[in-house]
Amino acid sequence: MIIIKLYVMKKLLLMTMVLLFSGVVMAQGSKGKMTSKSFLALHGGPSLTTGFFASTNFDNTLSGFANTGFNINLTYGYHFTKLAGITGSVFYNRYNLDKDAIEHFQTGVNADHWQFYGISAGPMLSHEFSRKVAGDLFVKGGVASANSPKITYEDLLSVSPDWRWTGMFQVGLDLRFNITGNIFIHTNGDYTYMQPEFKLVSSEGILTAGRHHQTISVVNLTGGIGIKF
Repeated sequence: MIIIKLYVMKKLLLMTMVLLFSGVVMAQGSKGKMTSKSFLALHGGPSLTTGFFASTNFDNTLSGFANTGFNINLTYGYHFTKLAGITGSVFYNRYNLDKDAIEHFQTGVNADHWQFYGISAGPMLSHEFSRKVAGDLFVKGGVASANSPKITYEDLLSVSPDWRWTGMFQVGLDLRFNITGNIFIHTNGDYTYMQPEFKLVSSEGILTAGRHHQTISVVNLTGGIGIKF
């Protein structure tokens, strides 16, 4: 399993490098001069859980019991014109579970966390509010590898964690505040949605409750630094 995860991460990094290299090539002017049509930003911050994912209703099988977590992004963008372009990201999110709520309903039961990583890309519409501030409205689709929690009962493994690939959707807005000619502060707000299907398997390898679709919906609020090139 570890070998598979490392292989997948290498593939995601390779895809990001290809995307970045393609943007650099496109950013070359006809005379070979570099133009500032591309940007790259590293940003992170809190990720707010919503809907079923945040619910602590023990009677609802879709409840995720997920607390506020965090999100880390490496985002690349390329502008075809001042008004339109493409953008792509590699990302990682993690959320601890509301252990107090779980303990309230079932004494002795514990669970660790949800997490996922992936890659997304899509079109963006851009606008320059001033010489120092610009923004992008984007819609992205992609794939993510999501991890269900490890569940224990009185410190003994009850349900094993599971990793599953799933499609994902994202819509949001970012703002870029120029510090110097090429360096800027990057802020981002987006809504991310996915619905992975997990296998609930006991510590003995027995399928305990068949397959489970978990709705994951979060609002990411991040900030960081970027460079134009």
